[in-house]
Amino acid sequence: MQLGKLNPLGSVFGKIWISFWLSLILIVMAAYFVSFQAAKQYQVAPPAPRHIAILSNIVFPDLGFAGTDAIRLALILTNYNETARFQLYLVDDAYRMLGSPQPPKRILVMLSEMMEQEGMQVGQWRNEAWLGPIPITVNAVNYRLFLRGVPSLPPANLPFWLASQWMQLALALTISGLMSLLLTWSLVRPIEKLRQTVRALARGTLNARAGSSVSRRSDEIGELGRDFDDMATRIEDLVSAQQRLLSNVSHELRSPLTRLQVAMGIVRQKAPEGLDRALDRIERESDRLENMIAQILKLSRFENDMQRVEWRPIELDDIVRKVVEDARFEAEPRQIKILAQIDGPLQMAGDAQLLHSTLDNVVRNALRFSPTDGTIRIALTQSTGQVNLTISDEGPGVPEDKLARLFDPFYRLDQTNPGAGLGLNIALQAVQLHEGKIQAVNNQPHGLTVIIDIPKVATQRGRAR
Repeated sequence: MQLGKLNPLGSVFGKIWISFWLSLILIVMAAYFVSFQAAKQYQVAPPAPRHIAILSNIVFPDLGFAGTDAIRLALILTNYNETARFQLYLVDDAYRMLGSPQPPKRILVMLSEMMEQEGMQVGQWRNEAWLGPIPITVNAVNYRLFLRGVPSLPPANLPFWLASQWMQLALALTISGLMSLLLTWSLVRPIEKLRQTVRALARGTLNARAGSSVSRRSDEIGELGRDFDDMATRIEDLVSAQQRLLSNVSHELRSPLTRLQVAMGIVRQKAPEGLDRALDRIERESDRLENMIAQILKLSRFENDMQRVEWRPIELDDIVRKVVEDARFEAEPRQIKILAQIDGPLQMAGDAQLLHSTLDNVVRNALRFSPTDGTIRIALTQSTGQVNLTISDEGPGVPEDKLARLFDPFYRLDQTNPGAGLGLNIALQAVQLHEGKIQAVNNQPHGLTVIIDIPKVATQRGRAR
């Protein structure tokens, strides 16, 4: 796995999600801070049984000896609070507090509200709780006794595990992360669907569409999906019309060609002397036209996905030997040597007819451009799971900027060449059906080499584009 794929900022999904989440985090923290500062900072509620239990277990200091003044009371409470679990404070009618350490002055607002309630109350101020008031009289002075540090009150209508402010903040951040994730997914999912559809369309699946999951949206993404589907439909119609035209024209041309060949045979039987040269020329042109139509029909089958591979165990070395034998027969009048280096036996899974046609097209192309007394070298080798075929000639080669177009249909580097420019494209289609690769490279100082690599066993058993 590449480390770059783990980076969330390496994709549109990650960028949108992180952006949304950071924005929500800032909003949540700002709102939490403002609400914390502006909201009421305390709450008052009746005591729970655990608060009442505290009173039965606490040991109160002796506050009733004679002559005790406020200063002495404060000292007694201060010494007691230094070691006690719960601190004690006395508040008189003038809201003066005896005892230390002294709490913030703002807490007196909460204590005064507790004194206005009937009976004891528990007051929660930020992270600490107070229990009281307990009426008490010391030396004829009325006080209200409060206990500081008792268990806190749980937030109203919230479970105990949300009592902590940090838990509330963590929950808010988690929910914001999930919401931003859902929002990001709702935006990126249709884009991912469009990407998959574009890939399928590029592979030749012309009926691929974005589908209702994208087009039914009422936003800009939905409009993009509908426009894309309209474009894909138009492309499918145009390509289908072009393929039907190509197929129909090829079939229609064959009918008059057949009648022409029949008529030429009749003329040969009755023709006067001297017409043989003209008839030979007509026959050659008819054969060229027949071969061109056959190639166009085969190309049409490839383009319409009508050509399928008949997967069978084959002996590829035998197929290569047959092609070499036929090529040597055709090369003999021009004294072209064909040197073959064939590793065998070589068994693989494939379509014998398609592979024979592929190799025959490439070798015929090499024969066409090889000079008289030239040499063509054919090599068949194998490695682990792979078959390698190379066909090298000593022709003029191809300009480097034209190499990539050699396998385009109807492309001819030499316009005076009688061929239709379909042989190498048909070879390309057949190799791709076997999930292989074909390429052409120039030789030094001159010549061209076609390299074909085919796996012995295809993985998909389907059309490879």
